[in-house]
Amino acid sequence: MGANVRWTTIGASAGGGLFLALSLYRSIASGGPSVSHLNPIGVMTVIGITVGALVGPMVGAIVARRRGQ
Repeated sequence: MGANVRWTTIGASAGGGLFLALSLYRSIASGGPSVSHLNPIGVMTVIGITVGALVGPMVGAIVARRRGQ
C-alpha cells in the first residue's frame, strides 16, 4: 500500500470518527432520542470522512518532509 493510500485511509478514519463522535455528543446533549437524529449524524459522518480523506495525504506529506524522507 502506497503512502498516499495509507494517509488517505488514516485521514478518512480519523475525520469520520471525529465528526461521528461530535454528532453523537450533540444528539445526546439535545436531550431527544438519538434515533430521530440519524440523518444529521450520517451526513456529518460522511462530511468528516470526505474532509479527512482530502486532508490526510497533505498531513502525510508534511510529516514525511519533517522526518526528512
